[in-house]
Amino acid sequence: MKEAIWLYGLLKDLGVGQKQLEVYSDNQSAIHLAKNQVFHARTTHIDVRYHFVCEILEEEEIILQKIHTTENPVYMLTKVVTRVKFEHCLDLVNILHI
Repeated sequence: MKEAIWLYGLLKDLGVGQKQLEVYSDNQSAIHLAKNQVFHARTTHIDVRYHFVCEILEEEEIILQKIHTTENPVYMLTKVVTRVKFEHCLDLVNILHI
């Protein structure tokens, strides 16, 4: 979320402002926790960063959305994937492969 905020500000400074920025996550629990700030016994360890993210989402400049695990292109950079999955991820980010 910090990088998204930084990039959003950079684009605004460069004159390429956007109305809203979309951040995708495949963790349904994290999305529900960020959008619904109800106290749960299992969330007592969450620190100030959580509250900062909740405040950013309330301002509605950044939108947190669910992305299915199979459609998440970040996996080609963070996980071991097969060639077919890697090519699928390249297609998701519009990179031509030979």
